[in-house]
Amino acid sequence: MKQAIIIVGGYNSLWPAYLGLARHLEDLTSLQAVGVPIMPWHWWSSRQAEDATNILQKLKETVFWAARKLQAEQFILVGHSAGGVLARLFLCDEPVWGQVYAGVEHVRAVITLGSPHCGARGTETGWFVTDQANRLAPGTPYDSVLYRAVAGRFVRGHQGGNYRERRAFRLYEFFGGGGDTWGDGMVPVGCAGLDGVDTTILPGVAHSRKLGRGWYGGSRDIIRRWWPLELNDGG
Repeated sequence: MKQAIIIVGGYNSLWPAYLGLARHLEDLTSLQAVGVPIMPWHWWSSRQAEDATNILQKLKETVFWAARKLQAEQFILVGHSAGGVLARLFLCDEPVWGQVYAGVEHVRAVITLGSPHCGARGTETGWFVTDQANRLAPGTPYDSVLYRAVAGRFVRGHQGGNYRERRAFRLYEFFGGGGDTWGDGMVPVGCAGLDGVDTTILPGVAHSRKLGRGWYGGSRDIIRRWWPLELNDGG
């Protein structure tokens, strides 16, 4: 059964920023990789409505396009940051903001990179995308899907530290309830995990290229550390 990789970008990201990640994945796996064409204004409109239907629809359209153009039958979703939470919602076989996507029928694996799942805080985090995912698809509910949750251990938050540590402290506090912890500079390690699967923790890996070249998609060596080898068998 032919597979393809679909990359779901993070909050306010430009989808061309993931072209390097796509090329690295193609070189490492021999699978074709494409990105969902999400731009910042798609996030702005979803934030105003507290409804990400517009972005989930683009993910659905990308899956259908890849099935037609690449002749793929199964998909591996690689979601960076908020994109990993959207990937969880796409799997749902019940309505998500009034729409049913049932992506579980087409998806073999979901890999989330520094995604704010925040399961440790329960279902109410204050951010509508995470809250919706934790209500409708908490943890790893679909046995047919291989899940991998990846977290970076890049900087420890410190309220009285340098600029990077202070910024991390504020962000970790927002996402995880306590700022004095380790994370990728944006999302704390504990918040990036999913119930039902061990978290793959990557020392020295940052949330995005804005924090350093060594982010989740920054090199083939880093990608090798989180890519599941069992997905290379083509089946």
